[in-house]
Amino acid sequence: MNNFDKLKSLSTDDLDAAKIAKSLSEHQTIIINFVLIVGSLILVIGMFNTNRAKDQDMHIRISQVQQKLDAIKARDTAIVNLNEFKSSLPQKLNEVELITVISNYAKLGNITISSLTPAESKNLGFYDLINVSFDAESSDFKRMMLFLRKIETSKFPLRVDTWTGHEDEAGKMTFQVNISAVIIHT
Repeated sequence: MNNFDKLKSLSTDDLDAAKIAKSLSEHQTIIINFVLIVGSLILVIGMFNTNRAKDQDMHIRISQVQQKLDAIKARDTAIVNLNEFKSSLPQKLNEVELITVISNYAKLGNITISSLTPAESKNLGFYDLINVSFDAESSDFKRMMLFLRKIETSKFPLRVDTWTGHEDEAGKMTFQVNISAVIIHT
């Protein structure tokens, strides 16, 4: 406590400027070295903080760019998948093309179409349904079945909904067929 009392009683008159100047000049190199060391430390800490802030900013930017690249890759993958899906859908055809396809299959199978009911198209939201009915003749049962099979295994989305027929004594088939086609909206 004694030392603190001395400090409290110290005044500016007790300080001797000459002694302080002499002491500073004697320890000048130590003081300069101390100031240089402290200054260098402050400078290094400042540079470190600046570089650390720049590094953090760079990492944030890299992360943002990576997220954008990931989003672009995801979009590209989705586009490829969508195109693959669309290409896997059956080929489209309209009412006229449907009648042409059926006529071509009939010609290939030596089937005679005697009457044809025009195609009827219904929009059912995500797809259209086209219905066609016709009467046909075949020289035998086997040709008729091959013709109907050709329709159902077509690259187009065709389905034989109903068919009825009868065979005469000579083996000639007459039959009626209802066919539907599905056109998916893309």
